[in-house]
Amino acid sequence: MASITRRAARECALKALYSFCFNKEEDPSMHFALICAEAEIPANDFAASLFCGAQEHLTEIDGKIEEHARGWKLERISRMSLSILRLCTYELMFTDVPKPVALNEAVELAKRYDTDEAPAFINGVLNSVARSLGDSKK
Repeated sequence: MASITRRAARECALKALYSFCFNKEEDPSMHFALICAEAEIPANDFAASLFCGAQEHLTEIDGKIEEHARGWKLERISRMSLSILRLCTYELMFTDVPKPVALNEAVELAKRYDTDEAPAFINGVLNSVARSLGDSKK
């Protein structure tokens, strides 16, 4: 796999998560490989682990997002915003990535790939998720 930055790996995982919203019947590992190849998206093991991990823990992740996106059902959240929320919530819950790094990366992804209102919404939901997880990571 390619040698890419962690930010580029997150972008790769985000694109795969977003496209998976439209192809949920596919095997996640196969989907990731296919999307990266067809779209010529550089990927690495970190990107693959983010995508596959988020898919593996999707029920827990969605539950946590729904709990903290007060007044919002998952169906009302845009697919791009939901994909960013899933990616970051996975990092917050299941990796050793520091919380501030995960939160900042999510907001940066929202600025680049989502609407003007999305960064504030995503930041608010994810800060609430991070607080609920306690101080296990700084």
